Amino acid sequence: MTRKNKIVILVLLFIFCLSLNIQAENLKKIAQTGMKWLSIPIGARGAALGGAYTAMSDDITSIFWNPAGIAYTEGGHVFLNQTKWIADINVNVGALTYQYKNWGVIGLSYAAADWGTLHGTQLANNAQGFEETGDFSPTNWALGFSYARKISDAFALGGNVKYLYEKLGAGNIGNFGTDPDEFTAKMNLFAFDVGTYYYTGFKDLRFAMSFQNFSAEKKYRTEQFPLPLTFKFGVAMDMFQFINEESNHHAMFAIDAIHPRDYSERLHFGLEYSFRNMVFLRGGYKTNYDEEDLSLGAGLHYGLGGLAFTLDYGYVMFKNFDAVQMFSFDFQF
Repeated sequence: MTRKNKIVILVLLFIFCLSLNIQAENLKKIAQTGMKWLSIPIGARGAALGGAYTAMSDDITSIFWNPAGIAYTEGGHVFLNQTKWIADINVNVGALTYQYKNWGVIGLSYAAADWGTLHGTQLANNAQGFEETGDFSPTNWALGFSYARKISDAFALGGNVKYLYEKLGAGNIGNFGTDPDEFTAKMNLFAFDVGTYYYTGFKDLRFAMSFQNFSAEKKYRTEQFPLPLTFKFGVAMDMFQFINEESNHHAMFAIDAIHPRDYSERLHFGLEYSFRNMVFLRGGYKTNYDEEDLSLGAGLHYGLGGLAFTLDYGYVMFKNFDAVQMFSFDFQF
């Protein structure tokens, strides 16, 4: 390992240690962001690993975790994902990436949240109780463009530009006792993600960082909310590298330190066992969550000639809700 690499590792380890300084005495920051659906994990593999995926995301799902990771994909990929989240919320996702010569990897993605049909109410004009406003269905979707490139064999950089749209429904506003004016709660804006990936040169130890959901603040009537801006720092390594670097068995262990805008700091842990990079078993654990903690999953990868497909399954447990199941499909050509 060169002196330069050692210095970089020490700096990254110092940043990582600072990220682990979870101050229990601080009040939890809650209900401070809008479009919270952007925090729902996308991709069964990352979800099964407890979200400890910043330094392990080296496939097409990196678009949604750490965009620098798509720099390590080859050829073209088509990705489909279905997440059945809590409270009957469904998130459907599609993505496409393509490696163009030595120029890097470009990607397109689309995600939409289906909230189902909700029953609306509002404060009555006489300020006494509530009145029904009928059923409505909120709309949320995001369209993204991604680009990533390996600057060297050890370092990659990537980013996303996302166009976000939200429509929560229509309602009435106005002074009590007067004819109210109808309004529609909707907004659209651009958001940005950026990520880095760094291989240290020691075995396959790697560090990664990502910032997600940079954007301007938009206003609903009188209040404005930022997006769920999140900083992630991750480290990952194959534990079998200490035993036999040429083994058919791999055990990737990952840790992520998470600094969200709307909550106190968190730690995510993930472990993935694989045999010949064909069969995968996964598990994860999250700290400092009111509902989530354990997650499990499995995957199957099969290649034939220049084609390959990957099928992943994730199972996320909750304390007071039914477990969430996710299915992801990645086709490589």
